[in-house]
Amino acid sequence: MIRNYFPRGEQGIATLPTIIAVTILLIALAIGITALSLSNSLVSVGQNNSQQALIYAEAGARDALVKIARNKNFTCAAANCYSIDFAANGCTNGTACAQVSVSAATGTTAAPKIITSTGQVQTNSQKVEVDVIFDSSLNGQIATTTWQELAN
Repeated sequence: MIRNYFPRGEQGIATLPTIIAVTILLIALAIGITALSLSNSLVSVGQNNSQQALIYAEAGARDALVKIARNKNFTCAAANCYSIDFAANGCTNGTACAQVSVSAATGTTAAPKIITSTGQVQTNSQKVEVDVIFDSSLNGQIATTTWQELAN
Protein backbone atom coordinates (compact mmCIF):
# COMPACT_ATOMS: atom_id res chain seq x y z
CA MET A 1 0.00 0.00 0.00
CA ILE A 2 1.30 3.38 -1.01
CA ARG A 3 1.09 5.88 1.67
CA ASN A 4 0.57 9.59 1.00
CA TYR A 5 2.94 11.62 3.15
CA PHE A 6 1.33 14.99 2.29
CA PRO A 7 -1.83 16.06 3.98
CA ARG A 8 -4.70 16.68 1.56
CA GLY A 9 -4.34 20.51 1.53
CA GLU A 10 -0.60 20.52 0.61
CA GLN A 11 -0.65 18.32 -2.51
CA GLY A 12 -0.62 21.24 -5.07
CA ILE A 13 1.70 23.54 -3.16
CA ALA A 14 4.76 22.82 -5.40
CA THR A 15 2.76 23.45 -8.56
CA LEU A 16 2.00 27.10 -7.80
CA PRO A 17 5.65 28.37 -7.77
CA THR A 18 6.33 26.40 -10.95
CA ILE A 19 3.38 28.00 -12.74
CA ILE A 20 4.46 31.47 -11.57
CA ALA A 21 8.04 30.90 -12.72
CA VAL A 22 6.94 29.63 -16.15
CA THR A 23 4.55 32.59 -16.53
CA ILE A 24 7.32 35.06 -15.68
CA LEU A 25 9.64 33.40 -18.22
CA LEU A 26 6.97 33.54 -20.93
CA ILE A 27 6.25 37.21 -20.24
CA ALA A 28 9.99 38.03 -20.32
CA LEU A 29 10.33 36.14 -23.61
CA ALA A 30 7.36 37.99 -25.13
CA ILE A 31 8.76 41.37 -24.04
CA GLY A 32 12.18 40.49 -25.49
CA ILE A 33 10.74 39.44 -28.84
CA THR A 34 8.60 42.59 -29.00
CA ALA A 35 11.57 44.83 -28.20
CA LEU A 36 13.72 43.11 -30.82
CA SER A 37 10.99 43.46 -33.46
CA LEU A 38 10.52 47.14 -32.66
CA SER A 39 14.26 47.75 -32.78
CA ASN A 40 14.59 46.02 -36.16
CA SER A 41 11.63 47.99 -37.49
CA LEU A 42 13.17 51.32 -36.44
CA VAL A 43 16.53 50.41 -37.98
CA SER A 44 14.80 49.43 -41.21
CA VAL A 45 12.93 52.75 -41.39
CA GLY A 46 16.18 54.62 -40.76
CA GLN A 47 17.97 52.72 -43.52
CA ASN A 48 15.12 53.37 -45.97
CA ASN A 49 15.13 57.09 -45.16
CA SER A 50 18.90 57.24 -45.56
CA GLN A 51 18.71 55.51 -48.94
CA GLN A 52 15.91 57.84 -50.06
CA ALA A 53 17.99 60.86 -48.96
CA LEU A 54 20.86 59.61 -51.16
CA ILE A 55 18.47 59.26 -54.11
CA TYR A 56 17.28 62.85 -53.56
CA ALA A 57 20.88 64.11 -53.35
CA GLU A 58 21.73 62.38 -56.63
CA ALA A 59 18.59 63.82 -58.26
CA GLY A 60 19.65 67.31 -57.16
CA ALA A 61 23.12 66.77 -58.64
CA ARG A 62 21.60 65.54 -61.92
CA ASP A 63 19.40 68.65 -62.05
CA ALA A 64 22.47 70.87 -61.63
CA LEU A 65 24.25 68.91 -64.39
CA VAL A 66 21.36 69.65 -66.74
CA LYS A 67 21.60 73.36 -65.88
CA ILE A 68 25.35 73.29 -66.53
CA ALA A 69 24.90 71.38 -69.80
CA ARG A 70 22.51 74.11 -70.98
CA ASN A 71 24.72 76.96 -69.74
CA LYS A 72 28.35 76.18 -68.89
CA ASN A 73 28.59 79.50 -67.00
CA PHE A 74 25.75 78.54 -64.65
CA THR A 75 26.74 79.15 -61.05
CA CYS A 76 24.96 79.12 -57.76
CA ALA A 77 27.87 79.33 -55.35
CA ALA A 78 26.04 80.11 -52.09
CA ALA A 79 25.57 77.08 -49.86
CA ASN A 80 22.27 75.38 -50.69
CA CYS A 81 21.39 78.20 -53.09
CA TYR A 82 18.48 76.36 -54.66
CA SER A 83 16.31 73.48 -53.57
CA ILE A 84 14.07 70.85 -55.10
CA ASP A 85 11.04 69.67 -53.14
CA PHE A 86 10.05 66.03 -53.57
CA ALA A 87 7.00 66.49 -51.33
CA ALA A 88 4.82 69.48 -50.51
CA ASN A 89 7.00 71.94 -48.58
CA GLY A 90 9.73 69.28 -48.56
CA CYS A 91 12.63 71.56 -47.65
CA THR A 92 10.57 73.73 -45.33
CA ASN A 93 9.47 70.69 -43.33
CA GLY A 94 12.71 68.76 -43.86
CA THR A 95 10.71 65.81 -45.12
CA ALA A 96 11.79 65.28 -48.73
CA CYS A 97 14.08 67.60 -50.65
CA ALA A 98 17.47 68.27 -52.18
CA GLN A 99 19.51 71.42 -51.64
CA VAL A 100 22.05 72.19 -54.34
CA SER A 101 24.97 74.55 -54.92
CA VAL A 102 27.26 74.94 -57.95
CA SER A 103 30.70 76.54 -57.69
CA ALA A 104 31.80 79.44 -59.87
CA ALA A 105 34.93 77.57 -61.04
CA THR A 106 35.80 77.47 -64.73
CA GLY A 107 35.45 73.73 -65.21
CA THR A 108 39.05 73.02 -66.17
CA THR A 109 41.09 70.12 -64.87
CA ALA A 110 42.85 72.51 -62.47
CA ALA A 111 39.58 74.14 -61.35
CA PRO A 112 36.62 71.81 -61.87
CA LYS A 113 33.12 73.13 -61.41
CA ILE A 114 31.80 71.49 -58.23
CA ILE A 115 28.18 70.56 -57.60
CA THR A 116 27.21 69.82 -54.01
CA SER A 117 23.79 68.34 -53.37
CA THR A 118 22.31 67.35 -50.01
CA GLY A 119 19.26 65.09 -49.87
CA GLN A 120 17.04 65.29 -46.79
CA VAL A 121 14.42 62.80 -45.57
CA GLN A 122 13.15 63.35 -42.03
CA THR A 123 16.27 63.41 -39.84
CA ASN A 124 18.44 61.62 -42.41
CA SER A 125 20.61 63.52 -44.88
CA GLN A 126 23.08 62.39 -47.51
CA LYS A 127 25.51 64.55 -49.48
CA VAL A 128 26.87 64.05 -52.99
CA GLU A 129 29.62 66.01 -54.73
CA VAL A 130 30.15 66.03 -58.48
CA ASP A 131 33.26 67.50 -60.12
CA VAL A 132 32.57 68.69 -63.67
CA ILE A 133 35.29 69.24 -66.26
CA PHE A 134 34.60 70.76 -69.67
CA ASP A 135 36.37 69.67 -72.84
CA SER A 136 37.87 72.89 -74.25
CA SER A 137 38.18 71.49 -77.78
CA LEU A 138 34.43 70.71 -77.96
CA ASN A 139 33.12 74.20 -77.19
CA GLY A 140 32.73 73.61 -73.50
CA GLN A 141 30.82 70.35 -73.51
CA ILE A 142 30.98 68.28 -70.34
CA ALA A 143 33.84 65.85 -70.77
CA THR A 144 34.18 64.30 -67.32
CA THR A 145 32.17 64.02 -64.14
CA THR A 146 33.40 62.48 -60.93
CA TRP A 147 30.77 61.54 -58.35
CA GLN A 148 31.39 60.87 -54.69
CA GLU A 149 29.26 60.54 -51.59
CA LEU A 150 30.43 62.82 -48.78
CA ALA A 151 30.25 62.24 -45.06
CA ASN A 152 27.81 64.61 -43.39
